[in-house]
Amino acid sequence: MPNNDIVIFSVSNTITQRISNVLIERNIEIPVYEFHYSDVVDKAQGLINGGTKIIISRGGTAALLRSSVTIPVIEIAHDFHGIYRSLQEAKDRTEKIAVVGFPQFCNVLRHYQTMTGEEFKICQVYNHNDIEHVIKNLAANDYKLVIGGLTVAEMAKKYGLKVIMGDTDNISIEQALNEAFSLLKYINKESMKLSMSYAALNQSREGIMCIDQSGEVININAKGMGLFRCSIGDKIFQKEAYKGIFGSIINEINVKEQLLDIDGDVIHASIKHVTHKQYVYTIISGFKQDSALAASARGGKKSEVKGFCAAYSFSDIVGESAAIREAINRAKVYASHDLPVFIFGATGTGKELFAQSIHNASERKNAPFIAINCAAIPEGILESELFGYAEGAFTNARRGGKAGIFEMAMNGTVFIDEISEAPLSVQIKLLRILQEKQFSRLGGDTLLAVDFRLITASNKPLADLVTSGDFRQDLYYRINVLDLALPALRERTGDVMLIIKDLLFRYGREMAFTDRAVAFLNHYSWPGNVRELHAAIHRLIVLFDKDVVDKEDIHSVCKITAPWQGDGNPVQPSSVKSDDVDLLKKQEKRLISDVITLTEGDRVKASVMLGISQTTLWRKIKAYQLV
Repeated sequence: MPNNDIVIFSVSNTITQRISNVLIERNIEIPVYEFHYSDVVDKAQGLINGGTKIIISRGGTAALLRSSVTIPVIEIAHDFHGIYRSLQEAKDRTEKIAVVGFPQFCNVLRHYQTMTGEEFKICQVYNHNDIEHVIKNLAANDYKLVIGGLTVAEMAKKYGLKVIMGDTDNISIEQALNEAFSLLKYINKESMKLSMSYAALNQSREGIMCIDQSGEVININAKGMGLFRCSIGDKIFQKEAYKGIFGSIINEINVKEQLLDIDGDVIHASIKHVTHKQYVYTIISGFKQDSALAASARGGKKSEVKGFCAAYSFSDIVGESAAIREAINRAKVYASHDLPVFIFGATGTGKELFAQSIHNASERKNAPFIAINCAAIPEGILESELFGYAEGAFTNARRGGKAGIFEMAMNGTVFIDEISEAPLSVQIKLLRILQEKQFSRLGGDTLLAVDFRLITASNKPLADLVTSGDFRQDLYYRINVLDLALPALRERTGDVMLIIKDLLFRYGREMAFTDRAVAFLNHYSWPGNVRELHAAIHRLIVLFDKDVVDKEDIHSVCKITAPWQGDGNPVQPSSVKSDDVDLLKKQEKRLISDVITLTEGDRVKASVMLGISQTTLWRKIKAYQLV
């Protein structure tokens, strides 16, 4: 054989000679080495670096190699014929015989004793460092001869004992050689397949990168190295540029398109998760946007880059009213203090926008921001999402377990929206993790230390839930250290038109509004707040191709969300009749049903079309019994 694909580490001079004879008989060229046990691993690693794919050895040396190197180690089996020859040679010299070996060899020796009835001392060792102590004791007990390998021979010489080297038969050596050649053929075949796969990957015009559950890059093509600025072994979760997809990776969410800013280049990335034998891997592919489009994208708002990281800052909050400026100023103060924040506000007021802004203005801004909505996740899954689970925690649990949000958000911020919907069982665990700063995964017994900043939010007054017994009072005091109340849009005088202009600018549209339209927009109560306003303007952009917008145009895009008087002015809550409310509910139910049918049950698309959050859509589906 012209190379060192297979090498043999012998454990005794006798076995080395037998191996050499077998190799000569079979006309095979394989290097055979005899190394001191302290050099075995380093020598093996050097050979592996030079291209060795398989090592053949025996006993303790094989066990040491198997635990230290990444290539296959094939063992020359212990056989009765070799034991018989060694014992017969020993009996010709003395009657008091000891054999020193590792567990596998000693098990064969005991079986041999049972079969033959021969008497000799068996001294079992578990590592090479034990051998000197055993030999020293044998010498003290008047043993003159010992059977063993190279290290036994070295120690026997030191303490004045004679030694007979361990032996084997040609059949065991040939079996090991046959197994090695068969395995080498398989390895070479798979290596060829892998080389072809790598070649195919490198032909791709897109960068392709595969990462494991810990975020480590385990494979990447040539295009990907330049595009993603990554190499095999890099940790994605330690790279600032990938914050926008942390949530997608952690929660195993496939993403068709995601914009990433990597060292000034805008990358269009897609994310797909694949499962193999209970292990989950993430495949990230992408291409670089051309320079003109990239410059345009960088000039846009951060909200164009989707994901579960903190993509927003205080500069993204549009408004100049006294109410919103007061909320922003208070939130900026909170950002500089590493204490829990509770955000209270009606649906659509921007609770997560403020949470992300607080994170990005805090000292934790370079660490993960991970958000979770208690109302959007079934109760049975919420606990495992927050705390993770250990391997074997339940049927079909992923091998190796799964990290939870608190574990993945180390040194960062956890945002729990709609905390009011958290079941009491989860509330108890939240209280414990806030008090003790450590927890265990579900089904696990190892305590994990955590360091994170907690921000919670709700559209329900928690104090009322505490009074009714639906929310723990002790947890309430833990999370409500710094409270932030967000104003409804109707309380933000003058902000409606600013928000509309900002939204039109982001979509590259220019529209003028008549005085009647402006008055109409400013006087409407906007029960859905900024989210409802965004939905109305989105409909306006899609449905109307005109430069000047009048009151009737606004009325047509808002008619589903609010009752109107005959003069076109919005009805105030006190003047809405029960019949009007029932009619609106029927219209809303029909609209939601039609949109769900149109999107073939895709609730993400449906929520976008309706201009409401997925959580709100889910509530309405349950309320109208559309499931």
